[in-house]
Amino acid sequence: MISFEIKPIKYHSIMLEAGVEHYVLLAEYKGKKILVSIPNLYLYNKSRSSLQTSKRYATLIAQFYRFLSSHERFKSVEPGDYHLHVTNTELRQWQIYRQLIRVNKASTHPTSETIYNDACVVLYFFRWLVDEGIPTSVKISMKTWTANFKDRRLLNYVAKKTKYTVDTDPIRVLDKQARQKKAVHLIKHSEVKTLLAAYPDKVYATLFKFALATAMRPIELVKFPYMGNGKNRHILPYNEMDREPKSFSYEVLGKGNKLRDIIIPSYALQLLYDDYIKTEYPARAKLYSERYGKRCPLSILFLTSEGAPVTQSMIANATNYAKRLAIANDPSFGIKNIFYHARKWWPTMMMVQHHNGEKILEKNAEVMHIALTQVIMNQMGHEDPITTYNHYLVLARYLMMANKGITHETIHEDALNIHEALEMYG
Repeated sequence: MISFEIKPIKYHSIMLEAGVEHYVLLAEYKGKKILVSIPNLYLYNKSRSSLQTSKRYATLIAQFYRFLSSHERFKSVEPGDYHLHVTNTELRQWQIYRQLIRVNKASTHPTSETIYNDACVVLYFFRWLVDEGIPTSVKISMKTWTANFKDRRLLNYVAKKTKYTVDTDPIRVLDKQARQKKAVHLIKHSEVKTLLAAYPDKVYATLFKFALATAMRPIELVKFPYMGNGKNRHILPYNEMDREPKSFSYEVLGKGNKLRDIIIPSYALQLLYDDYIKTEYPARAKLYSERYGKRCPLSILFLTSEGAPVTQSMIANATNYAKRLAIANDPSFGIKNIFYHARKWWPTMMMVQHHNGEKILEKNAEVMHIALTQVIMNQMGHEDPITTYNHYLVLARYLMMANKGITHETIHEDALNIHEALEMYG
């Protein structure tokens, strides 16, 4: 079996005349490490806008290529030529192979859904080959690459191969267990307070509060400016802004380099000014100048206590550290809480407000409200209305069941104060 690994690279693209960053796939072949050109071209073209996405794509292609290298048919094929010889059969066999390993371990992960979605990612790679006119034996128009894990013959085959004796339907048993373990989670108000107090640097607590109020992703938050330009030129420190509006429109460059307009409540901008811009930013901007030999650009707002621009990975690392402190201070603090959970509060409260609190527990709440769904999709940057609506309906019901009898009729799209809502629903 050939060894495959992935690594992040950063370089200046002559074609784009800009710096780019993405993962690449390398293979250990005949005593040498080689770059696997075709997958790396794909990663450059399709994943350079997000390093996390690039890592996921590269990881799955590496896993699939590692699986191919164990096949007798690929023993004499160089890794750089795998794309020429792969067929729909290998894609299907890879899914079955992953299920066999999972069932042998009696593990609930990866679920059948995850295995299918991972195979889709690899299929998109081959679709890109077809679109680019690069030869491959994978037939995109044929569904023969899909492993049907609901098929009785396949279930019996898996049970026989793995000697799984607990049930003749091992895949469904494990999938059911996985669904039971996947608890609906919404960070509690008390946990928010504990986490905010545990952050080693005030900038991360400020970012968390801002995420609660805007539902922005970490990668979007770190790009929020001290002073906006273009369509966002009205974004200024709050003491310089018009105090009359209850909310402001803000254009976000989000996931996949897609633009969307979101709502930022005025109270969130005031909180940002009072908690960070007025008290922390001046000293940090000075440190930035000393560190980099130039004034801090107006496009950068969030700086660490050392004057370095905050990044997405810094937020994750600081939150993991803060979680350990939070658990030490309060053993009941949920270990599964992550920074991203702040993003769930805005759409959850919108859902509660629209259904007037406790009414969300009624059956008719399951009928999707188009206008509400569109508002939430715009704010979140989602594309699937049904999935978006159902997900936050579940979270809102979870919240109301935990706080039955409490309603909050003053939450509105243009003045949604998440921090007041936390006090009410904590």
